[in-house]
Amino acid sequence: MTKTKPLISVIIPTYNEAKTIGHTLQHLHSWGDPLEVIVVDGGSTDGTTQLAGSAKLIYAPKGRATQMNAGARQAKGDILLFLHSDTCLPSDTPEQLQQALKDNRVVGGAFKVKIDYPGLFFYLASQGSNLRARLTGIYFGDQAIFARREIFHQIGGFPDIPLMEDWQFSRRLNQAGKTVLLPGPVLTSARRWLIHGKWKTAWLMHKIKLLYLLGVSPEELRRLYTDKR
Repeated sequence: MTKTKPLISVIIPTYNEAKTIGHTLQHLHSWGDPLEVIVVDGGSTDGTTQLAGSAKLIYAPKGRATQMNAGARQAKGDILLFLHSDTCLPSDTPEQLQQALKDNRVVGGAFKVKIDYPGLFFYLASQGSNLRARLTGIYFGDQAIFARREIFHQIGGFPDIPLMEDWQFSRRLNQAGKTVLLPGPVLTSARRWLIHGKWKTAWLMHKIKLLYLLGVSPEELRRLYTDKR
């Protein structure tokens, strides 16, 4: 039988995501084929792994890049899509991906993002992220980065660094071919902003990006970043 749809592997790195993983997996499993869902856990202690359900569950040392690379090595899909546990994809994701990848020049990309909280601040934060991605081709993890599997492995996957792995991966991806920002939108949680404060979080994110551009190493930047959620 002729294969009419490329298999999509959705790879979700987790660490203590019991509050979010159930909902995220539920919305994915409702699609059925052509989806493969892989949860890559980095040592959760809150019961995250017990909530993996029918997803393929594997383990890797804690670290988003390490975990995503581990998932990619076991993925069978033609398309690898990397999803944060607190982010939901639009229901027509398979169609958006298939349409974009009809163009053989396209090697990957990401989706426009929308933060799941009302108000002008979060609207502008979402629009700013989308504008940056469209103008620069630099995509961040909450935008559900995707790539053709062969291209992902060809460029060496995500660099094994503690922060900014998505930035460096985007650069590699753009060097490999054409990337696209799909309309999406993916819906991502505002929890970090709400826990740490909207303006404080915005300042920290921009500070990290600026320092990175100025040459500060990801290892040093990691000390500024908090993973409290």
